[in-house]
Amino acid sequence: MQRLKIALPDELRARLDAASAKSGQSVAEEIRSRVEASFAREAADKPSADFLADLALMPAEIELETGAAWHVHAGSHATFTRAILSRLLRFKPKGSMTFGPRPHATVSTDDPNDLGVLIEARLHQMPDFSTSPTRRLMEEEHQRPRADRTMGSPWALLHTPQQQRKPDQPKKRGK
Repeated sequence: MQRLKIALPDELRARLDAASAKSGQSVAEEIRSRVEASFAREAADKPSADFLADLALMPAEIELETGAAWHVHAGSHATFTRAILSRLLRFKPKGSMTFGPRPHATVSTDDPNDLGVLIEARLHQMPDFSTSPTRRLMEEEHQRPRADRTMGSPWALLHTPQQQRKPDQPKKRGK
């Protein structure tokens, strides 16, 4: 890793200091994470970049129109939700909602609603989930042939019903 010396205006340095204190990271880590996020946004395809740029404009317009920020007033929140959904509908492609091969899948479900909730929850809990070792491990586990997952994996043994693990034992019956 190389070190880089830069000069910053006092106001920007103060903002970085405040951001690093809030995040619990050093100033260097704060700068690094913000630069990485900037490059990640830049790498997005044009429709995604356009959507994110438009999304960034919505909160201020909603606050002007409703008199309250989207995160402090239920009506403003509903307005923001509807604005996002309306913008998303502009980008909705025509065609089937059936997925083809999913080589980087971590779960078996193909339901777009379930996947959306799962992705949001994972990223809420761990913002760097997409590039984390945890995700890579889950992906490898999911891609392992089904027989390996159900027979040899200790993980599978934890999630396999008792009857399937010990078929030679009779089922317990109530009185």
